[in-house]
Amino acid sequence: MIIVTGANGNLGRQVVNLLKDRIPISEIAVSVREPEKAADLSTAGIDVRQADFRDRASVVRAFTGAEKVLIISTSGASDTVSEHRNAVDAAVEAGIKHIFYTSGTKESLSHIGRVHEQTEKAIIETGLNYTILRNNLYADVLVREVIDAVKAGILSIPADDGKMAAVTRADCAAAAAAVLATDGHQNKIYDITGPESLAWSNIAEIASEIAGKKIAFIPALPDTFREGMLSKGVPDFRVSFLLEIYKAYSSGAYDIPSHAVAKLTGKPATPTRDFILRTAREALAH
Repeated sequence: MIIVTGANGNLGRQVVNLLKDRIPISEIAVSVREPEKAADLSTAGIDVRQADFRDRASVVRAFTGAEKVLIISTSGASDTVSEHRNAVDAAVEAGIKHIFYTSGTKESLSHIGRVHEQTEKAIIETGLNYTILRNNLYADVLVREVIDAVKAGILSIPADDGKMAAVTRADCAAAAAAVLATDGHQNKIYDITGPESLAWSNIAEIASEIAGKKIAFIPALPDTFREGMLSKGVPDFRVSFLLEIYKAYSSGAYDIPSHAVAKLTGKPATPTRDFILRTAREALAH
């Protein structure tokens, strides 16, 4: 049996839906904090189990009886490392044979990068089989940046013009479902990326195409960005989190386009620029 955690989230739900087309439903189970929100999965015949990464005993119960577990990383809050550690320890205690983990691009400049680094280490140190999926920046995030730029008439963020091989969440889900449903992925690490790298200036060009006028990319000073976010009521810890993320995006760490999606799924990754342009246009049209 395969357990997918976080199945009420965007990524987890897509993974489950794809797995249903690959393996018998009787071999799929999910762990969620709020089972009532997964009623549709239960109706479809999927075993829905309640678990909260903050409560290791609940995770052990949810994982018991499965051979494989996909641990979908949580939000990146201050206690994320301990939550992930609970999930990893619970997998060992429950007798899981193979841990799969949705990680992120390897970098240590941001809090979430350090969380992934520590979680990967904990998984490898269990001695169990593992498969780590290092998902690049979600192209869905860049869609929001384009929409904001079109509305503001400028793309101003606290980042240099670094490139990112952003990938769609759907392609991340397809890669995860593929490795869960097939063999040969023991002790492998895959960089899950889009087929091309885009710089922030390229994101501004996409916004310009939608707006029908020039939208420039102008790097914002970190202090200016902080003041603007705080004035909007964004908590200070969240602003610091975002500043670290933008610094990581500028570092070049995300500029690693790979062919992993095509290799794992048999289908090429979604063209990043086309996805951002199409999705942002559709959102703005509504």
